[in-house]
Amino acid sequence: MADLGYVSQKITGVIDKFLCEKLHKRTAQLPTGKYVSLCFDDFPKSAAETAAPMIEARGWRATWYVAGCFMGTEEANFGTMFDADDLAKLHQNGHDFGCHTFDHVDCRGAELSEIRAQCERSEAFLAEHGINEIKSFAFPFGSADLEAKRTMLRSDLALRGVKSGTNRGEADLGMLRACGLQDNCDGTGWAKAELDKLEDQDGWVIIFTHDVRSAPSAWGVTPDDYQNLLDHIERTGAEVVTVGEMTDRIAAQAQANDANVAA
Repeated sequence: MADLGYVSQKITGVIDKFLCEKLHKRTAQLPTGKYVSLCFDDFPKSAAETAAPMIEARGWRATWYVAGCFMGTEEANFGTMFDADDLAKLHQNGHDFGCHTFDHVDCRGAELSEIRAQCERSEAFLAEHGINEIKSFAFPFGSADLEAKRTMLRSDLALRGVKSGTNRGEADLGMLRACGLQDNCDGTGWAKAELDKLEDQDGWVIIFTHDVRSAPSAWGVTPDDYQNLLDHIERTGAEVVTVGEMTDRIAAQAQANDANVAA
């Protein structure tokens, strides 16, 4: 019976993912061009200390999805997590920040009131650290159901999932695609494959990971592989923007189009 319960949960999860991809969309036309956004989820201290300087050395910035509950802790998979100094330094250096629920709550099946409370607590936590411009949200574990997606769509935030691929044309800001750099399944290779497609077609590739260290977790990447990825991005000639910057451009384009129609 326990096995049947597990199978039932897996099937339900697949159905929820499919429905979230197909329904309750908030579509928006992406600006013409080739774009890449770099993201970190949760986030481990190794990402701030190792990956951020690599990114900044190229004049780029990243988007950090912060789960406040992890601040100052040791996490079984990711090691030492971020602290207040990491937040302050990244903010000072011009990085972008997004919501990830305060307690890293799985939104699929969660009470809608809990999701809202978690997001409010997350935004309040970031505000306490001087971070007030929050323009996006990443579903923890990339997990959501239709009710969770509908709830988050009531906000003005761009919502990000974990389904690999490139956002093109009319993208769903309610479930943006993103390539995860999982060390255990050649996520870096998959991300490079998506980047290579930018040679022939415009699009927005979002790339996320967790820890960046010599012996990474299954959801992280080594410093050498991350540096190699950044080199690959540079060779594509794509513009590196934060998720927040991209949402601003999408909004500005929409306003300009509305103004032209009104005229």
